[in-house]
Order: sequence, then C-alpha cells, then structure tokens
Amino acid sequence: MTITHGIASGDVTASSAVIWARASGLGQMHVEYDTSPEFAQPKSSPTGVAGEGSDYTVHVKLEGLKPDTLYHYRVWFTSDGGEGSTIVSESKGGTFRTAPEASVSREVSFVWGGDLGGLRYCRRVGQGYDIFSKMLELSPDFFVANGDMIYADNLCRAAGPEEGWENIPGDFSGISSRRVDWTDVARVREIYLAHWRYNREDPHFQQFLRHTPMYSQWDDHEVINDFGASWEYWNVEKIDRAGYPNIVAAGREAFFNYSPIDRDPDDPNRVYRRFNWGNDLALWIVDARSYRSRNDLADTPENNKTLLGAEQLAWLKRGLLESDATWKVVSSDVPISVPTGSNTQVLGHDGWADGTDPSSQMGFERELLDLVNFLRDNGIRNVVFVTTDAHWAASIRYEIAADEDEIPLVFHEFISGPLSSSRLKPVELDPTLNPTTLYAEGGIFNFGYVRIRREADGLPHLIVDVRGEDGLPRPGSVIDLTPR
Repeated sequence: MTITHGIASGDVTASSAVIWARASGLGQMHVEYDTSPEFAQPKSSPTGVAGEGSDYTVHVKLEGLKPDTLYHYRVWFTSDGGEGSTIVSESKGGTFRTAPEASVSREVSFVWGGDLGGLRYCRRVGQGYDIFSKMLELSPDFFVANGDMIYADNLCRAAGPEEGWENIPGDFSGISSRRVDWTDVARVREIYLAHWRYNREDPHFQQFLRHTPMYSQWDDHEVINDFGASWEYWNVEKIDRAGYPNIVAAGREAFFNYSPIDRDPDDPNRVYRRFNWGNDLALWIVDARSYRSRNDLADTPENNKTLLGAEQLAWLKRGLLESDATWKVVSSDVPISVPTGSNTQVLGHDGWADGTDPSSQMGFERELLDLVNFLRDNGIRNVVFVTTDAHWAASIRYEIAADEDEIPLVFHEFISGPLSSSRLKPVELDPTLNPTTLYAEGGIFNFGYVRIRREADGLPHLIVDVRGEDGLPRPGSVIDLTPR
C-alpha cells in the first residue's frame, strides 16, 4: 500500500480545507493535522475510502479550522492484509494556510496558470515540469489551476515537439483519435485517468501541491478541444461519431477525481464557486464549459446564446454586486478579447470574443456585454479577470464609457500561460471593449503572480506580473493597480 501521486489541499476557506491523495489500491485514507510541525496536539479527520470507482483517489474535508493559520497535515493509508493484519502505507506531509476572515486586511499572494502537457510538451526527461519549483519559491497563499491541466486529446510520445526535447512517454491514447471508440465506456474512462496520473507523477508538481493549496478549474482539454458539456455532439466531428456524452461524463469525473474540490452534494457537477481572502480579495472560479450554447450558433437575441448559462451568470452578477472586497478577481477559463477556436468561420469562436474577421462573428459577445454593462451600471469597481488558454501572456486594460456625470468603467484582464504547451505569438484583440494592451509576449513558458498589499498611500494595491520558467518577472509585465 503506497501513496502514488503525492498529496494536495484545495478549496481552502477561513475554516475548512479539502485534502486529496491517491492510494495504490483498496484502503482507507487517514489525515492528521495540527498548527504545530511536531504534531504536538494533532486532530484527526474522518477517514475516506480509496476504491476503484474513484481510481483510488480520496477527498477528505477538514472543518472547524482557525482562520489565517498555517496547518501541517499528514496522510497515510491502511488496508486489510488478511488474517486480521493491517497494512499501513508510508506517511506524507504537507502544509496549507487558511484564508483570513472577511473583516481582516492582510497581504495576499497567489499564482495562476494552465495549459500543462499539451501538444507534446510533456514531462521533459531530466527536467519534468520544473516551472512548479519556481512557483513554490514564491510561497504563494494559493494556486489557481485555470484549466487545461491535462490535454486528453493529445499524446506524450518520447519524441518531443522540437529538436532536443525528449519526453517521459505517457502510456495513453488521445481521446480525439479515431481509433478510440467513444461507446467503449471503460476505455474512455481509462484514457482520461491515465492523462491525470501522468501529470501528477511529476515530482515538481507534487512538491508544489504539498505546500500550496489549489482552486481547480476546467477548460476544454480536460475533455476535448473546444467542447461544450451539454452539446449532443462535438463540433469537429459533427454527428457521425457516437458516444460524445460518454467522453464528457468521463472527462468531468476524472477532473473531479484528481482535483481537491469541495463538491456540492446538491449539485455534484458544479465547478463554479467563490472564495474570500480577507476584505481585500474575493475570487470567483467560473465554468465556461458546462452550460454553454453551441459555438457555431449565431450570437443573436433570438438564439439567446450563452457561455455561462443563466443561473451561473446571475450568481456571478449577484456576487460581484454584493461583495465588499476591495479587489474582485474572476478566474475565467476562456479569455475576454483574444479570439479563440478552431476553424472559426464554420465552428464559431470558443471564447467571449467575436474576433476581427467579419465572416466569423460567432462568439459570445452579447452575454459579455451584458455582464460589462451590469458592472458599469452598478458602479462595480476593481474587477480583474485572470485567464490562460491563449498560450501567450498579456496585460489588458479596458475602459468603457459612461454617461457624462459618471466615471468610466475600468477593469483589467491578465493572461498567463502556457505552463508547458505550444508557445504562440500574440494576436490582434477583438476591439469591442476598447482594449489597451499594457504588455504582451509570446514564445515563453510562464505563469502569473499576484500580490495584494498596502503601499505607502495606505491603499491595497494589486500588483501582478508574468514569470518565466526561470521564476523571474518578464520585462514590462509588472502592473501596479490602485483601487478606484
């Protein structure tokens, strides 16, 4: 009995956290936690069962925790050894800090990123995903895994995508391959699980997650490129390939199996959720995959095209309106003004933006404009979107005109990535929201880093930069925002 893929914490609040681990077989997971690294007075959580149905992953929720407190925890498994004996695994330990209460103001930092192991940029021999080691050196309060944390539709063969790049091979198929029968539920399930196991085997990633709680989000490659969970068929294949609902279900369940998410028992497939870190930061994790209309649907009032779905959009609006947090950060799994998608003239855009080509105006801009107008009309300030997906990094400022006696709405979008996938060049932004590019850079592996701290003026500034794979800020990427 062993712990096979490290341990992790996630969905941390001021009073709770979810602990995750995977066992090598049937068993029970045990968690002890304490504010003392010596575990002088440890508390124990209820045990969790590792079974085949969850690929031997287990989630245990710790409750009744103290706010803004560093916790040490350790995890081990036990199993029946037969004839009354018990097999006990080795113990693995980690740390996490709970969030401060909503009334407390203190410095908060986090990193965000996505696009991991895509397009044959897999775990490099002798190097792995060592970008996580650079993220760990910053000691962030948490990590937002912004999506595409696997590429289920790609392969990881030994030969990498460029000269001199050699991968640790992954023993799995790409789900988009015509050789994969989507009606074969068992094979489909195993493909997704194998992709998650492969990425979580990386020692740099494991060490990072031992000491950095995460908020997990999904995007398209957790299932298949440019997908919508509620569609009857995949855009690219149209209706001539049976079994599309099977890959959505298997991809979703694998995502939940390998993410330390506090699942809602009344809505277990819900990905969107909100977290507070003191009175200066509120974080919304949104889900642009589960409820979206078809990409190739015209964005007209008659079609009522939606990216988030009516219920999630109302939840987001209500939360932004009611929030007293200084900074309101929305983690979106698709960018705002970067036109994305494959064969967009036929299949439509995969993100909010319509793009600049008049012949491919099939984005989700009506819903985006509705959200932006809501922010403007209600005077909701200091909104920041963090995204990935574009495979290049950028900082973008938006200014939306208001009536003569009103202050214009100003908000920002910060794009990072890829962590390890194809490195693209910046493209022309959709002009609808009057974007101003403050920084843009392609051709690098990178992640985003945010600090909220009080400066000499007494105000909680939001300072953001993009860090390369060396962990250093990229030239020109440092942006210092003062709350309005």
